[in-house]
Amino acid sequence: MKLYLVSATEPVKRPGYVAYYLADLEFPEPLHTAGAILVRVPAGGRTRAHTHNSLDELFIALTEMQFGVIDTLYDLGPGDVILVERGEIHWFEATATKDALAMAIKMPNVKEDKVEIG
Repeated sequence: MKLYLVSATEPVKRPGYVAYYLADLEFPEPLHTAGAILVRVPAGGRTRAHTHNSLDELFIALTEMQFGVIDTLYDLGPGDVILVERGEIHWFEATATKDALAMAIKMPNVKEDKVEIG
């Protein structure tokens, strides 16, 4: 698991915008496909803990949320990025009062690779 926080990044001013360079990602093998999924978890809810055998996932938090990997829970804010490698147990949770919203990028785009835990 690799965690990239916006709050740990220095802003770079550009004409008309500010950029936060969060991560330089390297992959152990060529990537031929990827899938993008918008995930919404209702306020107070959480996804089931699960893992994947054949894909890595990159999550971009669009709202405040908590993200669990193995046995650690991380507080994420908008723009934070977390890379979960195949085989790592993970889940995410919404706050008690607001839905959690995240973009999930599956690499490669293997549709039926979820292995639920417990």
